[in-house]
Amino acid sequence: MGRTVYAEEGLLDYLISLAKPSGYTIGLILGQSTAQKDFVVHLARTPPPAKDVIEEALISSKTNILEDSIDTYIKSFEDIPESWVADHAKHVTRMLPGGTWVLGIFTVGPDDTFISNVCVQKLRSVLSAIHKNLGVNQYLHGNNNQENLLLNFNSITQKYVCKSLETNGGGILKPADWKFQKRVTKWHQLEALVDLDQLFPIPRNKTPQSLKKQLQDILKTTSDLVNSALVVIEGESRCSDDTIEAIGKQKKDKKDSKESDSESEERMLQVGLYIPCQKNFSPETKIISCSASMRLVGQLVSRTFVHQKATIEEATNAVKQDVMRSLASRLEMHWDSLIEEEDGSPEETVTLHEPPRRVLVELPRNRVTLSDYLFPGEGAQEALLSLRELLDVQVQESTVQKDLELQVDPAEFYCQNVNSTTADSRKEESESRRFLIYITSLSVAILILVVAVLVNQLFKQEKKAR
Repeated sequence: MGRTVYAEEGLLDYLISLAKPSGYTIGLILGQSTAQKDFVVHLARTPPPAKDVIEEALISSKTNILEDSIDTYIKSFEDIPESWVADHAKHVTRMLPGGTWVLGIFTVGPDDTFISNVCVQKLRSVLSAIHKNLGVNQYLHGNNNQENLLLNFNSITQKYVCKSLETNGGGILKPADWKFQKRVTKWHQLEALVDLDQLFPIPRNKTPQSLKKQLQDILKTTSDLVNSALVVIEGESRCSDDTIEAIGKQKKDKKDSKESDSESEERMLQVGLYIPCQKNFSPETKIISCSASMRLVGQLVSRTFVHQKATIEEATNAVKQDVMRSLASRLEMHWDSLIEEEDGSPEETVTLHEPPRRVLVELPRNRVTLSDYLFPGEGAQEALLSLRELLDVQVQESTVQKDLELQVDPAEFYCQNVNSTTADSRKEESESRRFLIYITSLSVAILILVVAVLVNQLFKQEKKAR
């Protein structure tokens, strides 16, 4: 029995709008998967690549096209730049909430692609490139679904055909039943606030590493903590086999609400993550000789959506995936934005790194929200640009929820490290540095504090303090 795919009616209009008498369009299918069903939340056209990417694709395919219209850069399937589509999938996956993935690809063109072995092979190559690109970052990938969707919309006959392609077993094509409906599913919204305050000492005898490698180690440690966390929904620990829908009904019954179903849908389910204590905890003090430390401080906002029949286990996994996907995305964007490594100097013992903060935008056809990440100084206009280029979505600036995570005030951080003129304050500063900077009243942005402490200076300061 083949897979059944449910998509919003408005997405059919979107496919029709992409139809052209000649040329092809390719894009990504975004949504959630179950054992035999897929729920599509959005179709995102892959934007035209840069001019040099188009020329490279044309040289490899040995075709000639006019470059006067960038919208028709794909004249045949051979012109599809696989690496460009794969890169598009990586950027879009960063924007998706946990539990939502790139389910496959769609094409719009004047032919029925599944009757051509050349076209089918090209589609296989595109999916393979996507999997390879996403697989580099385990926090972005993580989709256990063994089948990918392939949707072809004929721009002349206005008919569509969907197939599923096994990722293993030789890539066998199977029929899939794609259904456009007015209401795909009821989406349950889960929201969590994750407080992060972790100290990562860098031992003196450890080989120096780049900032990128240090942040990757932090991601690995944080991932272990998040995956081991107990997830509590609406204040209770739930059985993994229960459905998330039952919680929503219980919440409605407790309030004895007379609201309509559409109004009750808007309620958020509050989620808490609790990290278990170490089993082999030793009360003995352990002293580590460190050359530096890194401290991850801040509050991460997680907003996740699951389909109507999702289980507690599926919802729990989606929340954990969302936390790690969001943290990994912004740290990866941060180290990619750095021009060069910061070696530091004796005069600059503290460095503040501020990765981008998360903003959310609701999709126009359903209540699912997607993410964008803004660096300090960027505003809602940058988010609108990303949505237009990566998701082919036009929304108003007012729909961007940009105040969930606030920008940190650097002065608030640095003012706590200003040298005082009194002996008592010098002693307090020495003690605070010994504990690798104690910070209070920090804004709710994700921060990386790279604190370089010179051991010799500490000993001198301690002598003076005594």
